[in-house]
Amino acid sequence: MSGLGTTARDYAASCPGATIAEGLAVRGEEVRDAGAAVGTWLRRIGLPAS
Repeated sequence: MSGLGTTARDYAASCPGATIAEGLAVRGEEVRDAGAAVGTWLRRIGLPAS
């Protein structure tokens, strides 16, 4: 599997009325090195990155 697949669509169907924001896909083998990508994503969606 790559990316988020149908996750956003599945969440939207399961949670009517919810706001589904942009997600971030990180593969298991990349978790240890994903800090910069996570920080960039958090800033892009308007959350503080620590």
